[in-house]
Amino acid sequence: MKTLGYLRVSTAGQDLENQRREIEEFCKVHGLSVDDYLQVEVSSGKTPKKRRITELLSLLNKGDTLIVSELSRLGRSVGGLCQLVDGLIKKQVRLIAVKQGMTINGKRDVAGRTVMAMFALMAEIERDLIGERTRKGLARVKAEGRKLGNPNLHKDNAVRRENAKAFAESLRPVLEGYLRGGMSQRRMVRELNGLGIKARKGGRWSLTQVQIALKRLGL
Repeated sequence: MKTLGYLRVSTAGQDLENQRREIEEFCKVHGLSVDDYLQVEVSSGKTPKKRRITELLSLLNKGDTLIVSELSRLGRSVGGLCQLVDGLIKKQVRLIAVKQGMTINGKRDVAGRTVMAMFALMAEIERDLIGERTRKGLARVKAEGRKLGNPNLHKDNAVRRENAKAFAESLRPVLEGYLRGGMSQRRMVRELNGLGIKARKGGRWSLTQVQIALKRLGL
């Protein structure tokens, strides 16, 4: 069993060594040691492949530990983190996030299910916030007298389209990860419902809803 540290900076002004120092100080206090580090200098907006997340998962096996200075190093959205944590639990890998004081023990016990439910709730809140920002942005455009979309359509349709697009974008890391893993669309339905991630209107996912989301994302 090994302990792997993951370091990532998204701008030239950030310092990988600061993250390394935080991890090593934590390990010293808790009697741990890091066997190796995977470090990346790339924006969080890049794909998981660019951020070497796929490579990271391939290096971890049952009983291993992944440690990061903070959860934001691992993903650009709560939805992406939810998918990653679920993958770690499936592989029975422990995750430690130093700044959050969080340890996910890599088991589907009560603690593991509670964490996944928390992430699913946070992902839903994140999607709601994206939708709210979209609505405010559209209202601002309207106040400035600019037209939205096809002027022959009711403006409410434009709002719905923007909200639907924002919702799909919030799930991009999850769905891209599923596709990279060769997952079928029917399996995606089961996984999304199993994680407690709600569909756009608050209900459970169906095959049609997954297909629509994939189409909106061009996947």
